[in-house]
Formats: sequence, C-alpha cells, structure tokens
Amino acid sequence: MKIANIILTSVNGGAEQVFIDYINIFNQLSHDNFAIIKDDAPYAGIIEKLCHKTLKITNNFGYYDLLLINKIKNFLLANDIDYVFAHAGRSITFAKKAIAKISEKKILLVGINHSNNVKRSINADLVISVNKNIFYKTIDLGRNSSNSFVVSNALNLYNFQEIKTLVDLENKSQINLGVIGRFHKIKGFDQAIKTLKFILDPQNKNFFSDKLLSKKINLLIAGVGEEEKNLKKLVKEYQLENNVKFLGWVDQAEFFNQIDIFLQTSSIETFGLVTLEAMKFKKPIICTNTDGSKEIIRNEIDGLIVDLFDVKELAEQFSFQIEKLICDNNLCNSMINSAYKRLLEKFSYDNLKNVLLEIVGNK
Repeated sequence: MKIANIILTSVNGGAEQVFIDYINIFNQLSHDNFAIIKDDAPYAGIIEKLCHKTLKITNNFGYYDLLLINKIKNFLLANDIDYVFAHAGRSITFAKKAIAKISEKKILLVGINHSNNVKRSINADLVISVNKNIFYKTIDLGRNSSNSFVVSNALNLYNFQEIKTLVDLENKSQINLGVIGRFHKIKGFDQAIKTLKFILDPQNKNFFSDKLLSKKINLLIAGVGEEEKNLKKLVKEYQLENNVKFLGWVDQAEFFNQIDIFLQTSSIETFGLVTLEAMKFKKPIICTNTDGSKEIIRNEIDGLIVDLFDVKELAEQFSFQIEKLICDNNLCNSMINSAYKRLLEKFSYDNLKNVLLEIVGNK
C-alpha cells in the first residue's frame, strides 16, 4: 500500500512523535510511505529519511486555502496513494477536502485524534482516538465502534535492555525530582516548583517525617518553551536557585538517569508518552489524574496519582506522595516493576503494529 501521512504542526511534541512512530511501523510492514508536513516542521529531517517523498507546505489562508488543498490533491494523485493517515484536526480537514476532489480512485482517510476536539474527524472513513474519553466523544457525535476505536500510543522497546537494579530511595541522601517537556502552562511545571517549595518550607517541617527532612531534595527541569522565563522567575521568587536546575532539551536516557522520581504535573494530557518513558526507565511516577494518565497508570499499582480537583493544593498532594515513595522502598519497587510489565503488555510497538496491521495489512 502507498500511505500518505499528514501532520501540520511546527513543534516537537507527543503527537509529532506518534506521527513518526506510525511511519516507522508502516515501513516495518513494507508499505510505501509519503508525508505532508509544514515547511517549518522541526522534525522534517527525520521524516524525509523515512519517506519516499515529502511535501512541505505553508498554510496562509486558514481552512479555506484552496491552493493548499489542490497541492495535497495533486500529491495524492501523483503518488497513487491508497491510504491517508491524518493526525489532528487541521490535517484531517485538509486531507478530507483534497480527497473529495479526487474521482479517479477511492482513497481511505484515517483520522487520528490527539485532543478532545474531535469534530473534524467525524467524517473520516476510520477514526482513531488515543484515549477512551476522546473515543466516547466521537461516539456522541455519531460514530460507532466498528469504525471508531481507541489505539493507545506506544513506545519503541526494540534493543532496550530492561533495567534490573532495585530502587533504594530510603537510603539516598539526595533525591532528584524530575519533569520534562515543552514549557507550556498546561504542563504545570510551576506545580513542580511549588511542590519543592512546600517540602523545603520550614513552616511545613512538622508535616513530614525525619526521613524526608534529612534528604537534600532537588528538581531537574528538562525542556524549552514560552514559559521558561516565568518558571525561572518563580524559582528566584521562592529562592530555590540552589535546588532547581534547568537542563534544556536533553536525551530521554540522560534525563531519566539523573532523576529519582518522575512528576507528571499536567492539567491536560490526552496521553503522555513521557510517562511511558518513565515506565521504561523504571522511575517511580507521580502524576495528575488527566485522561491520559488514567489510561496508563493505575493508582498505587503502577504509580501514584494526585487529584486535580481535590480541595488540597497540588503542591501539597505531590509532597505527601513524594514522602510516601521516599519512605517505602517496597512500594517503589513493586510499582516500577508493575509499570514496566504494563508497558510491555499494553503500550509496546508490537501492540500498535498489530492494530495498524489490521487496518492496512502487509504490503
């Protein structure tokens, strides 16, 4: 099959990684891959290596950009495309309009929803949603389970050697908390800083055990983005410069090798590939109860969950969950091993590959 993969974004993030993952799997299935991306896509170099041809486009006239629609139509025709996998609403819309102009052959459109805004996917031939809540929204808008279904994102574990070392937070003198991702408000990295402030505040010392208070607690923040200035300002305001380190963009392995506890602090997260990475590197996980996290983590089985809607401040909730991990090696090791097993069973490339195989088959 000849498959055109479309995403129209200008950032690196979870959806973009999933876009790359789909192409990698289609290549493993011996299909011919083509791509349509924006001309400023930071992942363009990767895509060009994976695909036979890549169309780079600009979108100057919104959803009614007739020149763009015709470019996509001509690209699909010129390369005799059989399937289009369009990631997110904008891509789905343009793919649908381009396909509607083609009468020479039937091209199947698969829309992949990475967010809760599903309306533009409803008229695709097949609809994929990355979590159950998004799936139910498509059902509410008229789809049915025969052509709309949940496909979890996945992690490539090929050639990865499982980490066998046990966690021993109880006997460490220094604990490094860690967050990683784009510096955007919805990622909630300010909550990680506030958590550290809550733990280190002398006024709160009666809330915590001597075991926690005896340790040096640091926070490592990896990533870049528009909130960087505000985050650094907050660190300075709280006088935490000696306990917080900004790493910039670093390799996932480098980041996870430096931290002891992974915090997922998002207020909105439809999936959360970085949580899978934490499971892979066997780090204890504390996460907010977003739709994505609830799909991945079972509370006190694979990790600990804090409630975005609880009357207690998030910083306070995170702090007490951190103490729970630091004071209980058995709980830590039980959860990280359970999380790794769950990663293998539900969120591996093999699972995603099997689902995509059902849709497009082998070449």
